[in-house]
Amino acid sequence: MHNIVVIGAGVVGLTNALEIKRAFPGVSVTIVAKNLPGDLTTEYTSPFAGANWESFASNEDKALQEMDAVGYHRLIELCDEPAAGIWRKENFIYFDETKLKENDSDISKLRPWFKSVVNNYRELDASELPEGAVWGYSYGGLVISVPIYLQYLVGQCLREGIVIRRTKELKSVQEARKLHSSGQDAHTVINCAGILVSRLGGFKDPSKSYPVLGQVLLTRNSLENIEIFELSDPDYPDEIPYLFPRKEGGSIIGGCFRKNIGPGPVVEDKELTKRLIQRATRLVPQLTDTSYKNNPGHIDIVRVAVGLRPFREDGIRIEQDSEHEWLIHSYGAGAGGYQGSYGFSHKVVQLLATRINNSKL
Repeated sequence: MHNIVVIGAGVVGLTNALEIKRAFPGVSVTIVAKNLPGDLTTEYTSPFAGANWESFASNEDKALQEMDAVGYHRLIELCDEPAAGIWRKENFIYFDETKLKENDSDISKLRPWFKSVVNNYRELDASELPEGAVWGYSYGGLVISVPIYLQYLVGQCLREGIVIRRTKELKSVQEARKLHSSGQDAHTVINCAGILVSRLGGFKDPSKSYPVLGQVLLTRNSLENIEIFELSDPDYPDEIPYLFPRKEGGSIIGGCFRKNIGPGPVVEDKELTKRLIQRATRLVPQLTDTSYKNNPGHIDIVRVAVGLRPFREDGIRIEQDSEHEWLIHSYGAGAGGYQGSYGFSHKVVQLLATRINNSKL
């Protein structure tokens, strides 16, 4: 039997393990992780995500486009699975004059590469644009209630016979080989260490991995659609307003993308919280409309969530390690872990198929 250890139990690690087991029922898969679904720590990114589907792939990045397209279609299918906690919702994206000028006032440069991939893509009429926006589009999107979805993935993994083990933080990928549930060495290790990858040794990466801080508000205020505002604020260039409804009620209000994070604990920026509230109430009055789904007349915060996204300078790394034939990498998803998870897993399965077929194990 081919023994596999997956490092990490975030959305990428869980999905990799699940899709590997489904593709190769005869293998034995063990997930090892310091943090598991239900934990709330800034070292564990997945519980703090929004999360919707909006590909960040550039027009030139065909590899990420292909993976994100796989993710879109698979997640849309899962909207029909009530236990998954995924909801079909129209996704609106708005741009202001500054964003248009940054693209040479050429609207074609703002049109997404995925307009032929998603359902019901359309460009908005002027009457549909909020104050400050000059152009926008919408498409048939989806939003993921991440606490529900992570537990759904755990349940699916356990149903497939995958073993999930909580461990201490690993110092090297070599340690993972010793942690398969059989007590035997793993034949293959899948590195899905996420934000902790920069502290994981035993392999080389010419590209730097680094955290990008995000802060969102989980609220009891409901709204109808996904709203993303590409509106420039010269005082806060790393902040962008976005709002995602939750299937179970309430919404997520974000957010920021802070790259240069100093030493010390990651804590709430209270001034940012105030700005998030101000922007949300101004841009989406429905949030405080008491006639809509019994909304409160103010932003009613359940929790302020601060987390770190696992970015890598050259983007997602999915490849077999050049020095260790037993090691496959799948990390560096940045803000795209949920939307790309099935596409990432598809590529990992392809790499693993080559390895298993060529193996004499």
